[in-house]
Amino acid sequence: MTGLAKKTPRKAVVRRRAWNVIPQNIPKSQQLQTITYGLRSLKVKQNTLIRPAFSKKAERFLHLPDYCVRKQRRGSALYFGPSIAIYALPGKRSLFGPQTNLFREMALIAKNQGVDLFVVTPGHLQYEQRQTLGYRYYPSKRRWRLEICPWPDFVWRRAVQRPLRFRKQMDVDEMILTNKSVIGTLPRTQSEKWLLHTMLSKSQAVLPFLLPVTLIQSPYDLIKAVHQLGDVYVKPVRGTQGQQIVRIVEENSRYIVTRANSDRFNYAHGEVLATDQDLLRRFVRLTMSTPFIAQRTVHMMRTMSNEPFDLRYLIQASAEGVDSAVCTAIVARVAPSESVTTNLHTGAIPLSIEDLLKRMPDHRVALLLQAIERGQTAAIAAFHAIANQHVALVELGVDIAVDRQGRAFILEVNPCPGRQMYRRIDPELRRLSLQRVLEYAVFSTDFLRGVKEADQQ
Repeated sequence: MTGLAKKTPRKAVVRRRAWNVIPQNIPKSQQLQTITYGLRSLKVKQNTLIRPAFSKKAERFLHLPDYCVRKQRRGSALYFGPSIAIYALPGKRSLFGPQTNLFREMALIAKNQGVDLFVVTPGHLQYEQRQTLGYRYYPSKRRWRLEICPWPDFVWRRAVQRPLRFRKQMDVDEMILTNKSVIGTLPRTQSEKWLLHTMLSKSQAVLPFLLPVTLIQSPYDLIKAVHQLGDVYVKPVRGTQGQQIVRIVEENSRYIVTRANSDRFNYAHGEVLATDQDLLRRFVRLTMSTPFIAQRTVHMMRTMSNEPFDLRYLIQASAEGVDSAVCTAIVARVAPSESVTTNLHTGAIPLSIEDLLKRMPDHRVALLLQAIERGQTAAIAAFHAIANQHVALVELGVDIAVDRQGRAFILEVNPCPGRQMYRRIDPELRRLSLQRVLEYAVFSTDFLRGVKEADQQ
């Protein structure tokens, strides 16, 4: 339990406008027996008139927000929702770190769509009380407020890291949420690179786009992988932001090792290791700390300035569900010519496809356009492959490499894709990506159909 979890409000804040979401003048034949929000229900007598005086009691008990939310009638009961929780870590310099602005923007979109959205940090789930402690954003005051919120119908997990001080609590939270809510993102246990590669390998549609990958659990596994593949990228199975990525090339019975310096955005010259034993000694500590994967290197297509690049596809479930997944955005990540990776955190810059084409030699443009289409086919196939094993998947970031022959290969998939690059290219893309998360949350919790039915009655 974190320190924040102890700041339990003494009582829910009473708001004056929320009673307007409760229909007026309901015929006796349709009078409600219960009003439900999250995991809480409030009994209503058949002859009880729903009025502002009653709404105060309802708000205290159901923890409704201060604006009108969607409703759905099921039989004689009225359901409010969906309630959406963003599960994230607390920040150091701001409330939720670099994601604070993102969450604020999504909260404003949610309010306009009649959806209750709040942010939950580790230790704030209170399942025994059928509630959570969450941060709701108040635009008029331009601040977040910690208050009692309903149990979430839908959870959008945005906690990528697992700091030691939160690790145990996050494991407990994940177990509870998995059993009690719709989870739109992959759990931690299914988000490791090797497990994701295994999941993708089960799809015949994805196999033509997969690179050879080997699991590295010891220095001897590394030696074997380099001998088999010749030129590999070694990545930690739980790594993010391009950290700890190393390229190893076997050349003339020796090894050339190159890694990125993500702190200064410059790149070390290759280190030459003469023998297998040198390579073993160099990586014995690294491979003992965490499992890695070795992936065959793609010799990427480059721009006129010899800059390597890859393509990030954001694939999202639509308002009609996972089966109707769409490609929301394609962004190129262009790195310096000497770069080891194309990650934004190691010096790459995001570009729109139009700007990328301007950097390409004329004779490469047509080939690249064909590769972009093949990449989208691969990315959507990857989304469906993962969604078949996690039915509520809302989005996936798929990184595609294009080689010098125009072939497209999946470098990796990201269950929790960031939005920074979209803000830098086109803020509307970022907004659309958030809107689609909300649309799928409404669909997956069955409130889209219910809202139309309730409004017609």
